[in-house]
Amino acid sequence: MTRTVKDPETRRSELIDAAEELFLANGYEETAVSDIVRKIGVAQGTFYHYFKSKDGVLDVITDRWIEEIKEGVAGIASRDDSDAIEKIIGVFGFFSSLGRSRQGLVEYVHEGRNAHLHNKFERKVPPILIPLFSRMIEEGVRERFFDVKYPEMAALSIIETAGAISHIHEAYRLEDKTEKMKEITDATFDFIERILGAEPGIFIKYASRMEASA
Repeated sequence: MTRTVKDPETRRSELIDAAEELFLANGYEETAVSDIVRKIGVAQGTFYHYFKSKDGVLDVITDRWIEEIKEGVAGIASRDDSDAIEKIIGVFGFFSSLGRSRQGLVEYVHEGRNAHLHNKFERKVPPILIPLFSRMIEEGVRERFFDVKYPEMAALSIIETAGAISHIHEAYRLEDKTEKMKEITDATFDFIERILGAEPGIFIKYASRMEASA
């Protein structure tokens, strides 16, 4: 049988895809390098040609997530059929969906022993998000939804608020506590409205309308 020789980047991508799929399905700790190579039918040495360790491929997966965040938020921010409030709510929905689809692996990345991966997000994501949020905020000022003197600082404040809220979810495992989840959502929108000088309750009003039309 003739052995199929693939382009190095194609093979590397296959290994990353297989690793992410297995990490999400079975858990990072429960997945061995042998499982990854078995999934795509290559020798274990092939894995180590591209990655020094299983931690190395997880590091690359987090880079992929960061790029996905950049593309997803940029796409929402550039939409012509949405106003600033719809875009900001859309960004929060995007993050919520992203987190749910990768919940187990996200929790693993945020464990104390994986501080280097968590720090990567802390270091790389805000510089990506701040200009995009600033653009949406400036748009909202033009649309007379917001009253903001310093859009960049407001963007940073919103991002930090969102980060704090995500830690509440992680700490208290609130997925099944509907009443508490609603309280946190309402509080988040209240904080954002205050940061942006927006009409009180307008984000909840928009979110309810968007949910009803979805």
